[in-house]
Amino acid sequence: MSNAIYLIEDATDRIGDSALLQRWRELLAESDSHGRVYQSPEFFDYLLSTATEHAPPQLFTVTERASGTVVGVVPLALRRHSFDFIAGRLHLGSLPVPSVCLLGSAPLMPARAELLDLLFKFLLAKFPLCQAISLGALPAHSELWHNIRKGSGYTAHLLNNWRTCHQIPLPASFEAFMAQFNSKRRYNLKRQQRQLRDHGGGRLALQRIEQPEQLPSMLEAMSRLTTPEHRAQLWTQEEMRELALHGMLLCYQIDCGGQPCALILGLRSSDTLHLFNIFHDKALDHLSVGTTILHMAIEDLCSRGFTCIDLGYGTPAHSYQSSNATVQRGHVLLMRSNTRNRLARALHGAFVTATKTTRRFIK
Repeated sequence: MSNAIYLIEDATDRIGDSALLQRWRELLAESDSHGRVYQSPEFFDYLLSTATEHAPPQLFTVTERASGTVVGVVPLALRRHSFDFIAGRLHLGSLPVPSVCLLGSAPLMPARAELLDLLFKFLLAKFPLCQAISLGALPAHSELWHNIRKGSGYTAHLLNNWRTCHQIPLPASFEAFMAQFNSKRRYNLKRQQRQLRDHGGGRLALQRIEQPEQLPSMLEAMSRLTTPEHRAQLWTQEEMRELALHGMLLCYQIDCGGQPCALILGLRSSDTLHLFNIFHDKALDHLSVGTTILHMAIEDLCSRGFTCIDLGYGTPAHSYQSSNATVQRGHVLLMRSNTRNRLARALHGAFVTATKTTRRFIK
């Protein structure tokens, strides 16, 4: 599916090539994608090292024939998505959608319509058993989404509608961050931290967790602060170790009186913390432990030059609403234009509409 201008080829067996790696990093540095961490060589290598339950990732390059310049690097993985038929707590079934998942929800290349069209047609031809190309967190107001809708040979399907994602922009200093709040809010944040310190007999310590040797104490904290059911949904010990070895793990823990009372799980991507979970001791709810660990982590991040905390999908339980920014993102499937997929989309769309109508009627 390459053309006279561009050559698209599998470069998975060349990931150790120094020239390719350098070009990959150059394209990554030029990208303004919120998902850069998932497009990085480090994350690709992490997936390779932990590929036990899933197929290993693959890498493709887009080269301009005339100049020989690599203009695009496309890390991806093959995964299985589905159209789920869920009504309240009832899971009535699902339709599988084997997919080519673009890591970082975008190809690492210019978002030109004709180039995107060429790449997507190539991938659908390369992986005939896959029914879609998956972009898991595509910004609604991006050039990529605008140009995707100009494409042909596939149908763009938005899975579960556009959803709100929260971010916390971080200024150059913690003092500047605090200046965003009124005096009452600043007083309350300091009071909450002071009360938690007093509860611990004057001992309240923040730990930044990035290295493999720090994991045993963090795992012990996780066992105290989460349930076994919840832990089963989180990274495994080996996955956390690999993330740390690849320089991507960035977690925080606070100990009150020498005992862990709150934990943040996250990944770092240059100047951004991708925050996934905040866990805390439920017995200390009255001391606002979740807010305090976030507040203390922000102080540390500001001192290290971070510019953003990305909280992903949903509304965070512990957030500074006055300082948060929101963006709309969605899970977009670029589906093959065939009868099977048209029926699947229509059936799922009708089901979703019916359940929404039923909820409104019941209310």
